[in-house]
Order: sequence, then C-alpha cells, then structure tokens
Amino acid sequence: MVNGYGVTIPLDRDEEGRRLLDGNTSRYGASLTQPYSMQHQSQPYGMSNMATERESLTKSHSVHGGGSLSYLTPLQLGRHELYEMIPFTAVFGMQKKEKNMSKAFASYAADLQAFEDDQKLFAQTKQHLSASELVSRKSYTSLVLLDELEMDSVLITTPLIIAVLVSGMSQFLVGFNTGVMNSSSSVVFVGHCTFEWSIAVAAFCLGGPFGAIVAGSTVDKRGRRGALAINAYTFLVGGMLQTFALNMMCITLGRLVIGFASGFSTVLVPIYLGELAPPTLRGTLGTLTQFCLVFGILVSDLLAFPFADEQRWRILFALTPAVSIVQILCIPFLIESPRWLLAKDQKSILARHFIKQLRGLRHEYEVETEVNHFISASNVQCCDNADKLLINMIKDTNLMRLLVCSLFLQMAQQLSGINAVFYYSSMFFEGLIDNPLVGTSIVGAVNCLATYIALLLMEKSNRRTLILWSAGGMLVSSVALVFCLLGYFNKMLSLCFVIGYVSFFEIGLGEL
Repeated sequence: MVNGYGVTIPLDRDEEGRRLLDGNTSRYGASLTQPYSMQHQSQPYGMSNMATERESLTKSHSVHGGGSLSYLTPLQLGRHELYEMIPFTAVFGMQKKEKNMSKAFASYAADLQAFEDDQKLFAQTKQHLSASELVSRKSYTSLVLLDELEMDSVLITTPLIIAVLVSGMSQFLVGFNTGVMNSSSSVVFVGHCTFEWSIAVAAFCLGGPFGAIVAGSTVDKRGRRGALAINAYTFLVGGMLQTFALNMMCITLGRLVIGFASGFSTVLVPIYLGELAPPTLRGTLGTLTQFCLVFGILVSDLLAFPFADEQRWRILFALTPAVSIVQILCIPFLIESPRWLLAKDQKSILARHFIKQLRGLRHEYEVETEVNHFISASNVQCCDNADKLLINMIKDTNLMRLLVCSLFLQMAQQLSGINAVFYYSSMFFEGLIDNPLVGTSIVGAVNCLATYIALLLMEKSNRRTLILWSAGGMLVSSVALVFCLLGYFNKMLSLCFVIGYVSFFEIGLGEL
C-alpha cells in the first residue's frame, strides 16, 4: 500500500497493523465495524475536510497534506479533525473546548458508523437495523472512539516531559523576575533614590515588548528548539548582570535583558508546547505553564525571607542564572517541533523520527498518518497574508468590533494596576503590617490559588461573565482600599482588599 507521500506502508507487519488499516479495531482491540468491501471503499460519499470533493467521499477517506487521497479509520478521522480545529498553541483554560470537540467528533463518527452498518445490512438482507440496535451501536462506538481520542491526554512520552520541564523553567523565570524586585527594594545598594529603583523595575516592562516582537521571526528562522536555547542564554546573561551588578545601572541593564527574555518566552513557550503536544493535551500544558509563572512569583516572595538583606541579596538574584544553566544543560535532550520541520520539508525524515518519539508510535503507517494530521492542520491554520487579513477584519463590521474589544481588554489588563501589586506590594505594606514580606507572600499564595479557581470557573462559566465579575470586583476592592488608607477602616483590612483585588484579577482579566 502506498500513501500520499509515495511511502510504502507494509500490510503484513502484524495482525494489529492489518486491523488498524482496515479500520476494524481501536487501540485496545475493540471492534468498531466489519471489514469494508472494496466496492464500499470506492463509493464517493461525504468527508469533512474536503473542499471541492466534500460530498463525494465516504468517512473512510481523507486528504493528505500534499493533496492526495488516503484511507482513515473513524478514530484517525476524529484526530484529524481535532488537529485542524484546535490551534497549535498551549493556551490556559482550553481543556473544556478540547473535551467538547472530542465528544462531538466521537458522536459524529458513531452516527456515520451506525448509518454505514445499517446500509450494509440492508444491501445484504433488505432489512434495516432496529431503533434499539442503532442506539446501542452508536453508544458503544461513541464510547470507544471517545476513549481512544482521550488516550493522547494520558500518553506522555519522555521527549514531551523534557520539553515541558525546560519550557516551564522559562515561564518560572518570567514569574520569578516579576516579583523578585518587590521584596529587595530596601536592601539592594542601600541609599539609591526612588527614581533609580523605579527605572530598574520599569526596565523589565520595557524589554518585554521587544522580546515578544523578535520572538516571532526568530522561532520561524531558527526553529523552536533553537529559539529556546537563545532564550535560555538571554536569561543567563541578564541574571549574571543582576547577580554581579556593581551599581544600580547594572541592575537596570540586567532587568532590561531579562525583560527581553521574558517577552521572548511568552511568545515561544505556547508555540513550542502546542506543536509538540497532541490536541487533547494542549490546554493542560497551557495551564501548567501559567502555574509555573505564578509559582515563580510566589518563590521570589518566599526566598526573600532568608536572602532579602544587605549581605545576601545577590543569592536571591542568582537563582535566575542557576535555572538558566539547568535549561542550557537540557537543551541537547530537546527535540525540534515536527510542525516546523514539516513546514520546511514535508518529506523530512527527522520530523517523522521526532513524531515517532513524541507519540510512542511503532509502525511506519502510524507515523505517516500523524504526519498527515500535522501538514493538513498547518495548511488549514496558515495565515500567510496577515496584512490582507487585517484589512479584511477592519472592513468587516462584526470582526472589527471583536478586534477592538480584544485590544481594549488587553489594554485593560495592563492598565488595571496589577503590576503595582507584584512590583511594590512590600513598600505598600510598610507601616500597615509588622512584616511586609508576610503580606507579600500571602498575596503571592493567593495569586496561585486564584489561578486554580479561575481554571475551575472557566470550565463552567463563559468568559464574558468572568471578565465582568473580574472588573467589578477589582473596582470594589480598589475603592475599599482607598477608604482603608484614608482611615475609614482598620488598616489591617488593606491586606484583605489587596487579596480581593488580586483574586478578582486572576479569574477574568488575568487569563485573557
């Protein structure tokens, strides 16, 4: 058997391989259908991802990335659709969408399977399946297919684990360097003026946008693995500048470099993990990286207790180069994104080798099927004419409204004042509570907890409702905090209002 790439797929490897190619079994060996006849396989009837031939193929057919026809089992069709519908990015809170799409495709494939069985029985006996038999077959097939589609979410291979760990370190460093200046403001180069410290803190935000802009072109030119290596070395340079700083100017320069690396990481990590992970696991990995970020903020707060003094503050900053060195040592064990390799060369042997490692596949035909998923999904999600698309969005009234809303929400997130909490809460709590570090650490812990609560709420509520509650809660918390500082309430309540402010931010605006 020859597939769309001209690669011969052996039909006699083993009995399991023959059954999979015939579309008769699931990964567990559960029968889904009787073998199709050659006459049935050649019938022109409907398929989901065709353009001109959408209504001329059976569900057993699909299209390779190169445009050639191929034969897929119901399970493979479901995975094919998931690859095309779910973007190649690891996004926080996308698990609900993944589950719903898996259920929908499993139900759709089960309906087609039952209809096909009914037609086959009618061709042989001139009788249709009973209503109860149709329901039974649909239910069984749907459960088996759904179980198979969700197998990807628990099948985690070593290359994927290493990629998640290294990428998670980058996000951890983003969070750590967001909060590390908060607790060390009074011990680093004692005697600095407020203006010098403000410039050093703001340098992080200044470097971020430049890093994000450069990341887009770098990940395409150097590959995802190469870009991750560049990011690790950038964190190392910035961390060394901070750790061995001679004055506040060196601190500011180090913060600028680390800010650049943080912006770079924010773009790179979701792309890299999204292209390595199967569709049903991308939301989980996006959530994991978000937790790495907020955990980094919490760690910076906790490490301030032993190290935030005039003698040991450099140890606090040294964590950044230490983690970067661990990342660099792990780079040789990382694999390149198969999607990036296939975009460069659809016949890439290296891409097929990495796919085999990532998915734990054994046979050549399984690898080729997965390659087909990658290429087809990349073609569907391709945005080559970005300028033209932007012009079309501006001309379309409905799309323009969505674009404006998206921009204003992102602006609201950054202008909400949340950065003041993570950068200056220790200074804010001075005079309000006995130990400002305690208040800062409590806020960091609540930030982690609120991120988890946000994940649960996103599974049950729509984003619009969460954003409205988030903005309203932040407004009430801010007003109450002002009255507290003016002396209308007990000053200790200010900590509660700051906690409420952070919590409401995380459930809506923080997870845009």
